[in-house]
Amino acid sequence: MTVFVCRACRRAVTPAVAERPLPDPGTDDGWFRPEVSPADADGHTDAPIVRMAPGTFAVDPEPSGPPYVLEASSGLLVESGPTGTVVLHPGDGVHLEAHPDPELRRGYCCGMDGEWGPNLVCVCGAVVATVYSDCYQVQELRLQPGAVERRD
Repeated sequence: MTVFVCRACRRAVTPAVAERPLPDPGTDDGWFRPEVSPADADGHTDAPIVRMAPGTFAVDPEPSGPPYVLEASSGLLVESGPTGTVVLHPGDGVHLEAHPDPELRRGYCCGMDGEWGPNLVCVCGAVVATVYSDCYQVQELRLQPGAVERRD
């Protein structure tokens, strides 16, 4: 089991979690499936899509979050943030608080969207994580690799 701690104050920012592979975004395999509520006439449910099961984590080798850069081949904006973010269930953060800057806590109707970067700080004030908790997106918590240390 692994615990991630804040690099600034050494306080745990996760409970003990087990490593597993990151679910492939191109398939349905390996994604956490909470109990789903019945769908409405349009096929919507009030259950979010969650990438990681509680008590698990994965390390994403791909860039995550801002800044966004123009990809020449597709003409689309793509994430070019840090590689190696630690991906967890959104409920697996401890000793974390909303970022003090309201601009970074932005979201839409149901939660924070993380589109402007890390939106959670350790209780010591160090910027450590981004939670994606709005209803239009995959729900997850991502720890910034330079802000946390892994303790196995």
